Amino acid sequence: MARQRVCAEPGCPELQAAPRCPGHAREAEQVRGTRQQRGYTAAHDRLREKWRPRVEAGLVDCARCERRILPGETWALDHSDDRIGYLGPSHKRCNDSAGGRAAHQT
Repeated sequence: MARQRVCAEPGCPELQAAPRCPGHAREAEQVRGTRQQRGYTAAHDRLREKWRPRVEAGLVDCARCERRILPGETWALDHSDDRIGYLGPSHKRCNDSAGGRAAHQT
């Protein structure tokens, strides 16, 4: 059985396995915006598909850490920090870390 914890939203007493109760999780997703609002358009999907064969063959270095993306590793088509363009393929963890840092800058 999954460990139960209190919802991450201040003042919410709900216990569940996920970080937020279903109601607060839904609210957080609405604030986050749609996939398109976050920059994942059809053009993004086409560009990612264009990179896929080279990345999956292990021929591409991560745009963030500059280490090779190995076949089978999860990867993302990484936006530039200003989100206007793209850096290129990145390890998922490198992309997620950069997004987390950007979200916490003041």
